[in-house]
Amino acid sequence: MGVQLSLSNDKHNIESELSVSNNSVFSETSDQKRNISQRLPGTASEIVTRLFARGEAFDSEGFIEFFTDTPVYQFGNYAPCFTKATIKQSVDAFFNQVSALYHEIKMTWEVGEVVFVEMDVIYWRKDGSVITLPCCDIFRLEGDKFSELRIFMDANPVSNQTIPVSSTSSVLTISQGHKITPPGIMKKYFNEHDEGKQRVAAGFVPKWSEESSKWSLVKV
Repeated sequence: MGVQLSLSNDKHNIESELSVSNNSVFSETSDQKRNISQRLPGTASEIVTRLFARGEAFDSEGFIEFFTDTPVYQFGNYAPCFTKATIKQSVDAFFNQVSALYHEIKMTWEVGEVVFVEMDVIYWRKDGSVITLPCCDIFRLEGDKFSELRIFMDANPVSNQTIPVSSTSSVLTISQGHKITPPGIMKKYFNEHDEGKQRVAAGFVPKWSEESSKWSLVKV
């Protein structure tokens, strides 16, 4: 009898916990659907572009403004960051290793609250040499802020020039291997986007524009 009573109580507790869990999941799912329905297609990709622009201008303060108060940020094999302050420390440390960087965006996919970005990142080393590395970023949005950014790339060749990088690692191809030229999204942002032009006028100039006439602020 005692055993039956214990099982009955356990069953009641489990059912209660499941009910609370289901309600929580339903509430979270409803909130996510509401956020998705309020955001126009392409809006999330634009937020990504605006974040990249902060990085290209080495504006770490502006960079962290795009994150929630409880973010997850991880760059390659480096330790993850869980606060805006540690994200700022991480990006500032990386900015100190290079003279400039550029995000050559190839493809962007928006799936619900997640944005996937395939790109090459071009780095100008302190000695004037340039290296291009393939990269994939995964962003998770909460409203108009990023709750997660996970950067999948091997950045070791930036600081260690003895590491070989294949010339075929950064080629944009489509069906049947046809090559296409990336659209120059970040150049267009600084030249054509109202916010981009305002930031340049305010002194937030992308560092790559100072490195070479090829990378000057001209329309692409």
